[in-house]
Amino acid sequence: MEINPLESIVHKKLPAGQGIYQVKMVLYQDAEFSQPFNGSVNMELNQQMFVEVRVEGVDSRQFATVIDKFWATPVNDPHHSIRWDLISRECPNPNDDTVELLQNGVSTSSRFSFRMFVFTANSTKVYLHCAVHLCLLSGNHCSTHCDSEHHWRESRSVEIHDSAFISMGPLMLSETN
Repeated sequence: MEINPLESIVHKKLPAGQGIYQVKMVLYQDAEFSQPFNGSVNMELNQQMFVEVRVEGVDSRQFATVIDKFWATPVNDPHHSIRWDLISRECPNPNDDTVELLQNGVSTSSRFSFRMFVFTANSTKVYLHCAVHLCLLSGNHCSTHCDSEHHWRESRSVEIHDSAFISMGPLMLSETN
């Protein structure tokens, strides 16, 4: 039986024609990031979601993936006026205590979790959007440092090698909610 994980993939060219890489966003059912959701997924309200954004096709000894922003919208438009930020300025939204940043800027994979929500009572769809950048590990300034209030606290040298944008959706809230 073939199982197709629920994932979104973007193909990007590295600056100066140094090759191509892929950015993937994958949703998982478990904290070990071993069971990806498959096909279309019906989510439960308040269900914990595990998100991985990873880059493939780059040297993992040289680059790290950093999530700059991660947000949700009720429609398939990343610029929609209604949105909910899960991660901003590389740190969890201080107004959403369900967001837990697990790994950001330490390898080619960044991971976090959040609890499923809806925008309004009659809204059943959520679209996810993410802005990431590749960081050169040589400067050792890629990892994210968020204080207890989830605010970015350490000024970092800007070691952005390339940036990408990726979206996924819709995540559908199951009818039983």
